[in-house]
Amino acid sequence: MNRLAPLPLFGLGVVAVFALSSGAGTAFAGDEPAAPTAAFERAATVRKAIPNPVDPEEGKPSLDFKFVGDLVQTGENAGSVKYSIDVGTFRDEPVWVVTEERIDEFGGSRASVESVLFLKRDLSLWKGEWRRTTPDVFVRLTFAREGDGFDVKREVTRGTADPIVSTKRLPAAADATFGWGARLIFLRYVPAVPAEYALPLVQLESAIPAANEHEFPTENDPLRLEVVGGAKYGEGKAAVDSWQVKVRRGRNMSTMHFVPKTRDLIGFDSRIADVTLERVVPKGQGGAKAVYEDDQPAKSWKAAFLKFGHGYHLAVEKWIDAAIHWETMYAYEIEIGGWPKERSIADFKKEYVAEFLKKSKHRTRDVADGLLRATLTTGEERHEKDGSVVIASHPEYGGSIYHFKAIDGVWYLFRIDQ
Repeated sequence: MNRLAPLPLFGLGVVAVFALSSGAGTAFAGDEPAAPTAAFERAATVRKAIPNPVDPEEGKPSLDFKFVGDLVQTGENAGSVKYSIDVGTFRDEPVWVVTEERIDEFGGSRASVESVLFLKRDLSLWKGEWRRTTPDVFVRLTFAREGDGFDVKREVTRGTADPIVSTKRLPAAADATFGWGARLIFLRYVPAVPAEYALPLVQLESAIPAANEHEFPTENDPLRLEVVGGAKYGEGKAAVDSWQVKVRRGRNMSTMHFVPKTRDLIGFDSRIADVTLERVVPKGQGGAKAVYEDDQPAKSWKAAFLKFGHGYHLAVEKWIDAAIHWETMYAYEIEIGGWPKERSIADFKKEYVAEFLKKSKHRTRDVADGLLRATLTTGEERHEKDGSVVIASHPEYGGSIYHFKAIDGVWYLFRIDQ
């Protein structure tokens, strides 16, 4: 097959790129120093000053608060997040009751992650439940503090099969916490001046089965919070004053913005190194959700990319076929010596499609969308003068370069380079 013989396209390019996960931590790797003792001590002082989570006296403000936002990935509305903090009791002791919900909608699939967490007054995790739901798999964790750690029960249900149940013991510091709600409560009570803080975390991720085969391993890192202070959120005339905090755990970083006076969350972005993986913006500011139909002509370069990626991941021949402009790709491969001009375009298409199907792992739609989202998120997008769009994937994600253009009003993939 000439150009296919050493598999430069599929061995190092397309397959390697599509095999990586959303937010894969193995990319942009770097050592993260341990949080200094002073940062833990400052955090402990704040935690001691957090008020008791009880209903207020009549006429006084409640400690409850809520945030609802839109999730933006690759420049599009890709779901929503919701954090709700209430007060309650557990074993006759006041607790923070934190409910978190995240819904991911990208490329045609939908997945949700929900949790209910009971935190002591100082935000130490006491017990909780965590759930992840996709069309193919349901995962449920229940966990509770027992002595020097947590007893965790895990249930994994695939399709209509009976759940697979397992248990795990997780050691944890006595004041370890977990979840977005804990940091939101904590940041309502820290001093406004610049300073660094650190919180120990329960490593619950180690008990959660990977959503795909390329998720990064759990890192036993604390949560580091750096209060920056006064800043701006938004751009141009729409920018508003904010109070900014940078948050880091291992290689994952977030920049959070709050209303300066109330400490209500405005929005945040999440990154690995200098690559923005996603943004959470105030509800209603994420724009309209994009709709992609793989069986319809691609009306954008991203639709062509997803059609091609879905065809490969799910091993659907018609989508691979429809995503590529074969005449243009055939001519290009002949020009660079990647395909002999003596062989027909029919042979060219047949062998290329066959190789994609051979390499496909027949993934589920939600897993495929996570992998495709990672490639788009970490890649470099260029718009050329001829109207074509080029996506250069990060070297850690295969280093392939994908070329798309509109032909007679329909977008196609017409070239792949290394």
